[in-house]
Amino acid sequence: MRFKHVLMFCLTLIIWSALAGMAAAEQAAGQTSLDEVVVTATRSEEKVKEIPAKVEVIGKQEIEVTTGETITEQLKKNSSIGVIEYPGALAGIGIRGFRPEFFGITKHSLVLIDGRPAGATNLATILVDNIERIEVLKGPASALYGGEAMGGVINIITRKNRGQLTGQVEAGLGSFRTNFEKAAIGGSLGKKFDFDVSARRYEQADDFTMGNGEVRPNTEYLTQNANLRLGFDLNDAWRLGATTDIYQGRDIETPGDIVDGDQKAGHKDIDRYSMALSAEGDLSASNQISLNIYSAREESENYKHYTGWIIITQVTPYRSYDSETTWTGVQLKDRHDWRSHRFIFGIDYQDIVKESRNYNQDGSRKAPWSPDEGRTNWAGYLETVWRFMEERLTVTAGARYDYFEVETKPTPFKTDFTPKTEDFSTTSPRAGINYLFDNGLRLHTTIGKAFVPPTAGQLAGYSERVVGGVTMVTRGNPDLDPESSVTYDAGIGYDLPVMGLSLDLTYFHTDVDDKITRVTNGTVTTYENSLSAEMEGLEYMLSFDIGAPLQWDRTLALFFNGTTMLKAEEEQPDHTMKDIHNVADYTYNYGIRYDDGTFSGKLHLRTQGEMKDTDWNAAGYPEIEYPGFTVVDFAAGVKFAKYHKFTLKIDNLFDDDYYEKKGFPKPGRAFFLSYRFQF
Repeated sequence: MRFKHVLMFCLTLIIWSALAGMAAAEQAAGQTSLDEVVVTATRSEEKVKEIPAKVEVIGKQEIEVTTGETITEQLKKNSSIGVIEYPGALAGIGIRGFRPEFFGITKHSLVLIDGRPAGATNLATILVDNIERIEVLKGPASALYGGEAMGGVINIITRKNRGQLTGQVEAGLGSFRTNFEKAAIGGSLGKKFDFDVSARRYEQADDFTMGNGEVRPNTEYLTQNANLRLGFDLNDAWRLGATTDIYQGRDIETPGDIVDGDQKAGHKDIDRYSMALSAEGDLSASNQISLNIYSAREESENYKHYTGWIIITQVTPYRSYDSETTWTGVQLKDRHDWRSHRFIFGIDYQDIVKESRNYNQDGSRKAPWSPDEGRTNWAGYLETVWRFMEERLTVTAGARYDYFEVETKPTPFKTDFTPKTEDFSTTSPRAGINYLFDNGLRLHTTIGKAFVPPTAGQLAGYSERVVGGVTMVTRGNPDLDPESSVTYDAGIGYDLPVMGLSLDLTYFHTDVDDKITRVTNGTVTTYENSLSAEMEGLEYMLSFDIGAPLQWDRTLALFFNGTTMLKAEEEQPDHTMKDIHNVADYTYNYGIRYDDGTFSGKLHLRTQGEMKDTDWNAAGYPEIEYPGFTVVDFAAGVKFAKYHKFTLKIDNLFDDDYYEKKGFPKPGRAFFLSYRFQF
């Protein structure tokens, strides 16, 4: 009960600070402002209020006062999307009713960094440092981005300081013997050159404690990362850029399901590297062209501490599995403006290669579970933005053609399959309408087709195994079509800046066809496009800044955003419909935020409803329902003497015992205190 009194005290402190009239230097802008410009919805700069697509923006001030070090923490606490997070740095997302996914190169939600593929199958490796804002495009985007954009797109926009040289250093401590250090500097050096560089080290040196007061063994970890950006103006019209970032996770302990105790514990090392080169400029006053060349690599080494199936034996930790995934790509975009209209042409190329290796306990190699694979994709797209009626009416329309070639590659030590290559192509259209009224009301609607490509194994795989003297065959189906969907949404928004009010209500409906499923006939297993799924729901957003109508020079804002799933069902092989697992009935984020330039604070509540899943630890693997929960976080920061700032963050303020995935409970209450010097 004493922590509920702490909550009331914090609320009182925030409100008292506002009413007392503490001096303000700037007003926070964590929520999407009326004229904010975004790029994800059309691959060109457009104002949020003028585009038909549903886009939510998480600004750097909002990131600053949100507890959590990873991109998935920011997304689930600010954009009400589905997330699965495991201890041991493993996480994935799902948007608009699609099940969260955390491995593989074929997913239903796409993550970008500055408009290019992030190069990460595991989103726990993407941290919140060096982020200017996060754009969340909800709804199909294959017309712009191709495969893996069925549920939506997350575009992480990094910081690009082209002004006066600025920098900061920060250090902090926290629960579970956490310690971290950060440093960053960036700005212009002369008239033509600018840069940003940052580095971070974060260690949780002790196992975390769960909400029930018990310690969760094997949950220590260490991560470090760095980013570098260079920019150079050739002249007034042309600019060159280069970026690189590095993530390293070392001795990340993986505890396994809690019912197994220590018997599935292990650890892993993770590395992710990426780099990109860019050139952009104006061919004329109405024609801009840009070129991006990128490469990324994700590596993971996994170590076992125990071995055996019937008798579990503790052993000297040994490397059991490692994998490498590389992305290489080129993006060429040509934008033309004609009067108030815009035309965006583009060509995308991407090549992905995934390799894996398995090891025996003595360090010798053995055949991996799946063969090495590759995927090459060529695509061309056209997006148009039409403005009519004094730019009150915006119509977007576009389409993209994708050609894929996928292959299973020769794999050392794996002799039970035949390498093979297959190809396919598909076209994805999309259109939308947005209308602005004088009083701040707007109506918006979109409809679009999206797809997810088959995997290399589903298209071109072939393997054999002998079971009881019988040869069982698994083969790909070269006639497979991509999984496809049609989504439409319609919404109403209202913005009244003078009253500090912004809201939106959007309904969406998705029909998925040609879902790929395994089919066994005697001794042969293959894949078919035979199933479907249906999702529909409501998305809400409300923000009310009390300081605006009172003409305060500070922000005191109430906020709410959420998603309610009215339906999330997928067809089973017997053609019955079943709830999609790991998709909550509803997810809400709400609370209060204050910022006067000196003191800032945020009280955040996240409520998640029930969801279905399979209990893999019970006989027969029955379907179960997870209970709902509400978790409260708190963050507060104080600036003083111009260059200094202390920040306190409390995760899981009331020490709730809860889980988002059965068998993997979340940490209990945790405190984090940091000091920053900024110039």
